Amino acid sequence: MVKLMLAVAFVSFGVYFYNDLMDLEDDLKNLALGNPIPAGRPIGSGLVTKTQLKLFILVTSGAGLAFSYSINRHILLFQVIYLVLGFLYSTNPVRLKKRFLLKQLTIALGVILADLSGAYAVGVFNNQILFMLALNLALCIGVNPIIDIRDMSGDLVMGAKTIPVVWGPELTVRLYFATLIAIGVGSIVGYVQMGFSVAMPLLAITIISAWIYVSLPLLGKYEDVRSNFMGYFLKTPPFFLSIQLMPLIALIGNIYF
Repeated sequence: MVKLMLAVAFVSFGVYFYNDLMDLEDDLKNLALGNPIPAGRPIGSGLVTKTQLKLFILVTSGAGLAFSYSINRHILLFQVIYLVLGFLYSTNPVRLKKRFLLKQLTIALGVILADLSGAYAVGVFNNQILFMLALNLALCIGVNPIIDIRDMSGDLVMGAKTIPVVWGPELTVRLYFATLIAIGVGSIVGYVQMGFSVAMPLLAITIISAWIYVSLPLLGKYEDVRSNFMGYFLKTPPFFLSIQLMPLIALIGNIYF
Protein backbone atom coordinates (compact mmCIF):
# COMPACT_ATOMS: atom_id res chain seq x y z
CA MET A 1 0.00 0.00 0.00
CA VAL A 2 2.93 2.34 0.62
CA LYS A 3 4.07 1.88 -2.98
CA LEU A 4 0.54 2.64 -4.20
CA MET A 5 0.39 5.83 -2.13
CA LEU A 6 3.75 6.91 -3.51
CA ALA A 7 2.70 6.06 -7.08
CA VAL A 8 -0.51 8.08 -6.91
CA ALA A 9 1.09 10.95 -4.99
CA PHE A 10 4.07 11.35 -7.33
CA VAL A 11 1.97 11.20 -10.50
CA SER A 12 -0.45 13.70 -8.93
CA PHE A 13 2.47 16.02 -8.14
CA GLY A 14 3.53 15.84 -11.77
CA VAL A 15 0.04 16.66 -13.02
CA TYR A 16 -0.56 19.40 -10.45
CA PHE A 17 2.69 21.25 -11.04
CA TYR A 18 2.43 20.87 -14.81
CA ASN A 19 -0.88 22.69 -14.49
CA ASP A 20 0.87 25.42 -12.48
CA LEU A 21 3.49 25.75 -15.22
CA MET A 22 0.87 26.07 -17.95
CA ASP A 23 -1.20 28.50 -15.84
CA LEU A 24 1.64 30.92 -15.08
CA GLU A 25 0.57 33.66 -17.49
CA ASP A 26 -3.08 33.37 -16.47
CA ASP A 27 -2.13 33.47 -12.78
CA LEU A 28 -0.16 36.68 -13.28
CA LYS A 29 -3.12 38.21 -15.13
CA ASN A 30 -5.35 37.20 -12.22
CA LEU A 31 -2.94 38.98 -9.90
CA ALA A 32 -3.38 42.15 -11.96
CA LEU A 33 -7.16 41.72 -11.61
CA GLY A 34 -6.88 41.69 -7.82
CA ASN A 35 -6.86 37.94 -7.13
CA PRO A 36 -3.45 37.11 -5.60
CA ILE A 37 -4.18 33.47 -4.66
CA PRO A 38 -3.35 31.73 -7.99
CA ALA A 39 -0.13 33.72 -8.40
CA GLY A 40 0.91 32.74 -4.89
CA ARG A 41 2.00 29.30 -6.10
CA PRO A 42 5.76 28.59 -6.05
CA ILE A 43 6.41 29.48 -9.70
CA GLY A 44 4.09 32.50 -9.67
CA SER A 45 5.73 33.92 -6.56
CA GLY A 46 9.24 33.35 -7.97
CA LEU A 47 10.29 30.70 -5.46
CA VAL A 48 11.24 28.33 -8.29
CA THR A 49 12.22 28.81 -11.92
CA LYS A 50 10.53 27.24 -14.94
CA THR A 51 13.54 24.95 -15.43
CA GLN A 52 13.43 23.76 -11.82
CA LEU A 53 9.69 23.12 -12.03
CA LYS A 54 10.03 21.20 -15.30
CA LEU A 55 12.71 18.98 -13.71
CA PHE A 56 10.49 18.40 -10.68
CA ILE A 57 7.57 17.42 -12.94
CA LEU A 58 9.70 14.93 -14.86
CA VAL A 59 11.22 13.39 -11.71
CA THR A 60 7.94 13.01 -9.82
CA SER A 61 6.01 11.71 -12.85
CA GLY A 62 8.76 9.21 -13.63
CA ALA A 63 8.94 8.07 -10.02
CA GLY A 64 5.17 7.65 -9.90
CA LEU A 65 5.17 5.49 -13.03
CA ALA A 66 8.08 3.44 -11.69
CA PHE A 67 6.21 2.69 -8.47
CA SER A 68 3.08 1.90 -10.50
CA TYR A 69 5.00 -0.56 -12.68
CA SER A 70 6.35 -2.28 -9.56
CA ILE A 71 2.77 -3.00 -8.38
CA ASN A 72 1.03 -4.30 -11.51
CA ARG A 73 0.16 -3.36 -15.08
CA HIS A 74 -3.33 -2.12 -14.17
CA ILE A 75 -1.93 0.52 -11.81
CA LEU A 76 0.59 1.55 -14.46
CA LEU A 77 -2.20 1.90 -17.05
CA PHE A 78 -4.37 3.98 -14.70
CA GLN A 79 -1.50 6.33 -13.89
CA VAL A 80 -0.52 6.72 -17.54
CA ILE A 81 -4.13 7.64 -18.33
CA TYR A 82 -4.04 10.12 -15.44
CA LEU A 83 -0.91 11.76 -16.85
CA VAL A 84 -2.50 12.00 -20.31
CA LEU A 85 -5.63 13.56 -18.80
CA GLY A 86 -3.45 16.03 -16.90
CA PHE A 87 -1.67 16.98 -20.13
CA LEU A 88 -4.98 17.51 -21.96
CA TYR A 89 -6.39 19.39 -18.96
CA SER A 90 -3.66 22.02 -19.01
CA THR A 91 -2.27 22.19 -22.56
CA ASN A 92 -3.48 24.38 -25.42
CA PRO A 93 -5.30 24.06 -27.73
CA VAL A 94 -7.29 21.31 -25.97
CA ARG A 95 -7.04 22.70 -22.41
CA LEU A 96 -9.99 20.86 -20.93
CA LYS A 97 -9.99 23.09 -17.84
CA LYS A 98 -11.40 25.93 -19.94
CA ARG A 99 -14.23 23.90 -21.48
CA PHE A 100 -17.68 23.81 -19.91
CA LEU A 101 -18.23 20.74 -17.70
CA LEU A 102 -15.11 19.02 -19.07
CA LYS A 103 -13.04 20.60 -16.30
CA GLN A 104 -15.14 18.90 -13.62
CA LEU A 105 -15.37 15.63 -15.52
CA THR A 106 -11.59 15.52 -15.93
CA ILE A 107 -11.05 16.14 -12.22
CA ALA A 108 -13.63 13.44 -11.44
CA LEU A 109 -11.90 10.97 -13.76
CA GLY A 110 -8.59 11.65 -12.04
CA VAL A 111 -10.08 10.84 -8.64
CA ILE A 112 -11.84 7.76 -10.03
CA LEU A 113 -8.52 6.52 -11.45
CA ALA A 114 -7.03 6.85 -7.97
CA ASP A 115 -9.93 4.82 -6.53
CA LEU A 116 -9.51 2.15 -9.20
CA SER A 117 -5.79 2.02 -8.51
CA GLY A 118 -6.54 1.20 -4.89
CA ALA A 119 -9.08 -1.45 -5.90
CA TYR A 120 -6.78 -3.18 -8.37
CA ALA A 121 -3.81 -2.98 -6.02
CA VAL A 122 -5.64 -5.21 -3.52
CA GLY A 123 -7.61 -7.18 -6.12
CA VAL A 124 -11.05 -6.15 -4.87
CA PHE A 125 -13.87 -4.55 -6.84
CA ASN A 126 -17.23 -4.59 -5.07
CA ASN A 127 -20.27 -2.47 -4.21
CA GLN A 128 -18.26 -0.44 -1.73
CA ILE A 129 -15.78 0.55 -4.45
CA LEU A 130 -18.68 1.47 -6.73
CA PHE A 131 -20.03 3.67 -3.95
CA MET A 132 -16.68 5.45 -3.66
CA LEU A 133 -16.63 6.03 -7.42
CA ALA A 134 -20.15 7.50 -7.33
CA LEU A 135 -19.33 9.57 -4.24
CA ASN A 136 -16.23 11.12 -5.77
CA LEU A 137 -18.00 11.75 -9.07
CA ALA A 138 -20.72 13.67 -7.19
CA LEU A 139 -18.21 15.63 -5.10
CA CYS A 140 -16.13 16.65 -8.12
CA ILE A 141 -19.05 17.66 -10.33
CA GLY A 142 -21.44 19.09 -7.74
CA VAL A 143 -19.32 20.39 -4.85
CA ASN A 144 -15.95 21.28 -6.40
CA PRO A 145 -17.33 24.04 -8.73
CA ILE A 146 -18.00 26.23 -5.68
CA ILE A 147 -14.24 26.92 -5.62
CA ASP A 148 -14.45 28.54 -9.06
CA ILE A 149 -16.65 31.34 -7.72
CA ARG A 150 -13.45 32.84 -6.32
CA ASP A 151 -11.86 33.00 -9.78
CA MET A 152 -14.85 34.18 -11.82
CA SER A 153 -13.35 37.53 -12.85
CA GLY A 154 -10.16 35.93 -14.08
CA ASP A 155 -11.97 33.03 -15.74
CA LEU A 156 -14.16 35.45 -17.67
CA VAL A 157 -11.10 37.26 -18.99
CA MET A 158 -9.24 34.00 -19.77
CA GLY A 159 -12.25 32.45 -21.52
CA ALA A 160 -12.60 29.58 -19.05
CA LYS A 161 -16.19 28.30 -19.15
CA THR A 162 -16.49 27.14 -15.57
CA ILE A 163 -19.85 26.35 -14.00
CA PRO A 164 -20.00 29.70 -12.10
CA VAL A 165 -19.15 31.60 -15.31
CA VAL A 166 -21.81 29.81 -17.39
CA TRP A 167 -24.54 29.27 -14.78
CA GLY A 168 -23.72 32.09 -12.37
CA PRO A 169 -22.76 31.91 -8.68
CA GLU A 170 -26.33 31.47 -7.42
CA LEU A 171 -26.96 28.24 -9.35
CA THR A 172 -23.46 27.03 -8.47
CA VAL A 173 -24.24 27.40 -4.77
CA ARG A 174 -27.58 25.64 -5.27
CA LEU A 175 -25.78 22.78 -7.02
CA TYR A 176 -23.38 22.60 -4.06
CA PHE A 177 -26.17 22.20 -1.51
CA ALA A 178 -28.23 19.90 -3.73
CA THR A 179 -25.24 17.59 -4.17
CA LEU A 180 -24.57 17.41 -0.43
CA ILE A 181 -28.23 16.57 0.22
CA ALA A 182 -28.22 13.96 -2.57
CA ILE A 183 -25.09 12.31 -1.14
CA GLY A 184 -26.71 12.15 2.28
CA VAL A 185 -29.99 10.75 0.98
CA GLY A 186 -28.24 8.22 -1.26
CA SER A 187 -26.07 7.02 1.62
CA ILE A 188 -29.09 6.59 3.87
CA VAL A 189 -31.37 4.92 1.33
CA GLY A 190 -28.86 2.56 -0.23
CA TYR A 191 -26.61 1.51 2.65
CA VAL A 192 -28.09 -2.01 2.91
CA GLN A 193 -27.79 -2.70 -0.82
CA MET A 194 -24.18 -1.48 -0.70
CA GLY A 195 -23.32 -3.89 2.10
CA PHE A 196 -22.66 -1.31 4.81
CA SER A 197 -23.66 -1.40 8.47
CA VAL A 198 -26.12 0.94 10.18
CA ALA A 199 -23.12 3.14 10.96
CA MET A 200 -23.35 4.38 7.34
CA PRO A 201 -26.60 6.38 7.58
CA LEU A 202 -25.66 7.67 11.02
CA LEU A 203 -22.32 8.93 9.74
CA ALA A 204 -23.92 10.36 6.60
CA ILE A 205 -26.51 12.33 8.58
CA THR A 206 -23.86 13.68 10.97
CA ILE A 207 -21.29 14.67 8.36
CA ILE A 208 -23.66 16.12 5.79
CA SER A 209 -25.68 18.04 8.40
CA ALA A 210 -22.53 19.60 9.85
CA TRP A 211 -21.17 20.38 6.37
CA ILE A 212 -24.41 22.09 5.33
CA TYR A 213 -24.53 24.02 8.63
CA VAL A 214 -21.07 25.57 8.20
CA SER A 215 -21.89 26.32 4.54
CA LEU A 216 -25.10 28.24 5.22
CA PRO A 217 -23.30 31.63 5.00
CA LEU A 218 -22.87 30.90 1.27
CA LEU A 219 -26.56 31.47 0.66
CA GLY A 220 -27.24 34.90 -0.79
CA LYS A 221 -23.71 36.22 -0.17
CA TYR A 222 -21.92 35.42 -3.39
CA GLU A 223 -19.75 38.54 -3.39
CA ASP A 224 -18.67 37.71 0.16
CA VAL A 225 -17.71 34.24 -1.05
CA ARG A 226 -15.43 35.77 -3.66
CA SER A 227 -13.80 38.26 -1.29
CA ASN A 228 -13.60 36.01 1.80
CA PHE A 229 -13.02 32.67 0.10
CA MET A 230 -10.47 31.29 2.55
CA GLY A 231 -12.62 32.24 5.53
CA TYR A 232 -15.43 30.03 4.25
CA PHE A 233 -13.53 27.09 2.83
CA LEU A 234 -10.93 26.50 5.52
CA LYS A 235 -13.89 24.99 7.40
CA THR A 236 -14.76 22.38 4.76
CA PRO A 237 -11.70 20.06 4.36
CA PRO A 238 -12.49 18.07 7.56
CA PHE A 239 -15.92 17.22 6.14
CA PHE A 240 -14.47 16.24 2.78
CA LEU A 241 -11.99 13.92 4.51
CA SER A 242 -14.67 12.51 6.83
CA ILE A 243 -17.00 11.61 3.99
CA GLN A 244 -14.14 9.85 2.19
CA LEU A 245 -13.48 7.76 5.32
CA MET A 246 -17.18 7.05 5.89
CA PRO A 247 -17.31 3.81 3.82
CA LEU A 248 -14.24 2.43 5.62
CA ILE A 249 -15.71 3.17 9.04
CA ALA A 250 -19.04 1.63 8.01
CA LEU A 251 -17.28 -1.53 6.79
CA ILE A 252 -15.40 -1.82 10.08
CA GLY A 253 -18.81 -1.57 11.74
CA ASN A 254 -19.86 -4.65 9.75
CA ILE A 255 -17.02 -6.62 11.33
CA TYR A 256 -17.51 -5.65 14.94
CA PHE A 257 -21.26 -5.08 15.16
